[in-house]
Amino acid sequence: MFLKDIFRRFGGILPPLILACTFIASAATGARAEPLPLATDLAAAAKMAREQRVPVLIAFTLKTCPYCATARRDHLEPMHVSEQWRNKAIMLELQLDGAQPLRDFSGNATTAREFARKFAVRSVPTVIVFNDSGKPTATPLVGLSSGDFYSLYLEQAVESGLIDMRYPQPKPQGQ
Repeated sequence: MFLKDIFRRFGGILPPLILACTFIASAATGARAEPLPLATDLAAAAKMAREQRVPVLIAFTLKTCPYCATARRDHLEPMHVSEQWRNKAIMLELQLDGAQPLRDFSGNATTAREFARKFAVRSVPTVIVFNDSGKPTATPLVGLSSGDFYSLYLEQAVESGLIDMRYPQPKPQGQ
């Protein structure tokens, strides 16, 4: 009976009031959606990575893939805006069904599909962390196997890339 009285008295303004409270609460906690930048010039990203001494994380996706949307929304975008991870990787999205032009790590014109094929990307979402030379620094994350551990796997891949960028292995003699 109590809820019925409240709804009768405030029913006209209740839905907008609930929406306003939700908006204020999300703004207060800093929860905001910020899409990952689309990969278009990986040579420029590599230059930035070299300057900042951080790896380049590329999320290979499809626009229509529900698993890609979940990985993006629940893991990649929050990581991208997180103070803890914001300055630890250059994070980009490469949409395999997109039409945007792409320059690879060497500055050569290519397509998203050709670039993905070069790194044996056959399933989406796939996340690969690269060093500034365009070499993978960790095992690719293929699919969205476990939502509970996916963020941890992303963090481990980025940490591996950070180690590679900040403590590169010396080249053997004669090479």
